[in-house]
Amino acid sequence: VLVLVALILVAAVANLNLSVANVALPDIGAAFDSSQVTLNLIAVGYSLGLAASVLYLGAIGDRYGRKLLLILGTSLAVPMSLLAAYAPSDEVLFLARVGGGIAAGMAYPTTLALITALWSGPPRTKAIALWSAIGGAIAALGPLASGALLEHFWWGSVFLITLPLAGVALVLAFLFVPSHINETTD
Repeated sequence: VLVLVALILVAAVANLNLSVANVALPDIGAAFDSSQVTLNLIAVGYSLGLAASVLYLGAIGDRYGRKLLLILGTSLAVPMSLLAAYAPSDEVLFLARVGGGIAAGMAYPTTLALITALWSGPPRTKAIALWSAIGGAIAALGPLASGALLEHFWWGSVFLITLPLAGVALVLAFLFVPSHINETTD
């Protein structure tokens, strides 16, 4: 059970980071006097990093260690979130968003690969259903949490939401996710 909780939390870090920026775009634009093109890039930067890396990094994890990529990706999400929160310019914010997407490209596909490697039959179906449902719910909560933070704090606070979640996910992944399950060597 704790393995599945760890995998869901790692996926939640990626899902939440994907959905937090859009609500803050007006505040970001005002803070940096950003053009609409720049705001669009900030909005899609995370998706760009994820899309550009997910297939390649997923294959790297399958070959060299899913747990390794899971922990590396979740670990990299922390400094990328901090860099986004305290970005001195909209260009740095865009780069932090792309970097966060690359971190998600390491961790996110690995969560599903580990679920399919660790469970089979009906338990696999249940695990994937929980992974999907909780991941979707967390992604949906991202804009709500961002809006609540923006009521009281500055725009960068929306990028800090995932830090406690990432911390718990890292500890659980390190302790409970097994290494080298159905990985290829060729």
